[in-house]
Amino acid sequence: MSFVHKTYLRPRYADTDQMGIIHHAKYFEYFEIARTELLRSLGLPYAALENDGYLLPLIDCYAKFIKPIKYDQLIRIETNLEDFSGARIHLAYKIFDDETNDLLSEGYTKHSWVKKINLKPTRPPLKFLEVIKSK
Repeated sequence: MSFVHKTYLRPRYADTDQMGIIHHAKYFEYFEIARTELLRSLGLPYAALENDGYLLPLIDCYAKFIKPIKYDQLIRIETNLEDFSGARIHLAYKIFDDETNDLLSEGYTKHSWVKKINLKPTRPPLKFLEVIKSK
């Protein structure tokens, strides 16, 4: 199963480090923004999932830095819902310079569906499964 969503972002000046490029820790924030927008595009805003009693804590992450991202550079984050099985979900990310289409970074995050009330692993909500099945 595969579903790709595109998110566009212009890094802020506050995201840069002393070298004038985006600080490495910000890449995971960008992944989070893209993941949130992917869920929203599916009609499943993360806030609604939380209100329904579900959370998606991070259990593994990785980023590869290919070319630096700079302040105010329009970037495109392509988020791919690569896999979900049982209580787990795996998302892959590619960050491109939207003007040149150069690949700047790639990575992934893995999450586990848990019940908000007790933080115990659980199957994805039925709404999520129905939406994914329709894609």
